[in-house]
Amino acid sequence: MTGYIVKIGFWLRAYHSVSIEAESDAEAIEKAKAAAKSAMDSTAQPEHIDVDERREGIIAFIDRITPGGREVVIEDVAFDDDRIHPA
Repeated sequence: MTGYIVKIGFWLRAYHSVSIEAESDAEAIEKAKAAAKSAMDSTAQPEHIDVDERREGIIAFIDRITPGGREVVIEDVAFDDDRIHPA
């Protein structure tokens, strides 16, 4: 029997908090947007990752294991409904 390696990719929802100060609600919204962009660009660990529900999965690749190494069988295989943006 032939062995295969299957790499699966999926989204997890992550949460992070920041503190800001502002003179008005409108300024708070603009500062929050800037802080959110900065937090999302960061490689630091978010304060919480929701692992209860994985979303929007794809099989990144399936490789066949051979005596000479690994051989690509297929890449980017959809297998799951889009649960982030349902129709």
